[in-house]
Amino acid sequence: MKFYKVLILITFISSLSIKAQDYSKQFEAFQKSIESKNIVELQPFISSEMAIPPLVTKEQLTPELLERVLKDVFERVSSVSMKDTQNGEMMVFYDFKDKNTKDRTSSILLDSDGKIKEIKIIAALINEEREKTESKDAEQPIADEFTKKYPAKKVEFATSDNRIVIGNLYEIGLNQPIILLGHQSGSNKYEYADIAPKLNAMGYNALAIDLTGGGTFAAHNNETLDRGTDVENDRQLIQRRTGQEINAAVDYLYKKYNQKVIVWGSSLSANFAIIVAARNENAKAAISFSGLASGLTEILTTFEKPLFITSSKEEVYRVKALLKDNSKEHITHFIPNSEGGHGSMVLWNGQPYAEEYWTAVKAFLFKINN
Repeated sequence: MKFYKVLILITFISSLSIKAQDYSKQFEAFQKSIESKNIVELQPFISSEMAIPPLVTKEQLTPELLERVLKDVFERVSSVSMKDTQNGEMMVFYDFKDKNTKDRTSSILLDSDGKIKEIKIIAALINEEREKTESKDAEQPIADEFTKKYPAKKVEFATSDNRIVIGNLYEIGLNQPIILLGHQSGSNKYEYADIAPKLNAMGYNALAIDLTGGGTFAAHNNETLDRGTDVENDRQLIQRRTGQEINAAVDYLYKKYNQKVIVWGSSLSANFAIIVAARNENAKAAISFSGLASGLTEILTTFEKPLFITSSKEEVYRVKALLKDNSKEHITHFIPNSEGGHGSMVLWNGQPYAEEYWTAVKAFLFKINN
C-alpha cells in the first residue's frame, strides 16, 4: 500500500515538473530578438518543423521568408512578457505599438527538443490584416461608360453532377478570346460588373459566374446558390462544388467559342483557377488575384501554362512562398507598389491602386495573345 502511495506521489511530482517546464532561455532569446528587431538571438531555438499553419507549411517557410515575417511582427511589438509555461508551450503576452492592434496573450509551441515550431500570433496578425484590407475595399463596382456600352446577358449551364450554374456573359464576338471570371468567398458575379466591360473594350469576351462559395453581394443574389441545395457551412462541400463549377464553365466556354479559356479567379476562386487551368486541357492560362492556398505549391511546381499571380502588398510573402521564389518565364508575379488589396476588387473604378493592377493585367494578356 505504501509503495502504491509513493508511486502516486512520484507521478504527481513528475506531472508538476512537466507543467513547469523551463523555457527561460527560449523566451529570453525571443525577447531579445523583439528588442533588436532581428532573429539572430532566436535562430538557435528555431525548429526544423517551424511553420505558420494554416497559411504556410514548413516546406514553404524558407529561412529568408521566416526572417522577413518575424521582423515584420517584431516591428509591431513594444514588449513581451511570459505568462505561463507547460510542456511544449509558452504563453506570452504581447504589448503592441499600434493602438488599433489588441494586446493579448498567445502561445508559442515547441518541439520535443525545446525548439520553437509555431508562433501563433503570426497567423492571427496576418488574418487580421487581411480582414482590414477586405473591409476597407468592400464597397462595390461603379458604373462608367464601359458598363453602359457592354451590357451582359444571363446564361446557364450544368455541372458534371447536373447542378445549374448562372452567369453574366459579356460577349463581343465569337472569334474573340474568352476569359472566365470567378469571384471571392461571399461574393457573386456582380464583383465583375465594372471589370468585365473593360475586358470587352480590350477585345475579350468575358463570363462572370455565380459560385457555390459565394453569397449576396451589393444587394445582388447569388443565383447559382438560389438554384442549388443548401450547403450550410460544409467547407469541403463548398470547395468541391466551386471547383466543379469553374471546371464546367471552362468546358462550356470551350464548346461555345471553340477556343481555350483564360481562367481568372479572386481569392477562393483564384485557388481553383490555378487548379482547373493545370488539369483541364481546355484552359489556356490562369489569372490569380490573391490565390493563397498552401496546397498550390505542389501544383505550381509542374504548372506549365501562362500564369499571372498577384495580391496585396501584405500578402506578397505568401505568394513568394507558393512560388518558392523561383523565377519562371511563363509565370508573372506582379507585386504592387501601393499597399493594394485582396482579390479582383482592386480593379474596381475608384480604387486608388487600380491603375497599376490594370497595367500589369493588360501587359500579361497582350503577352499571351500576341
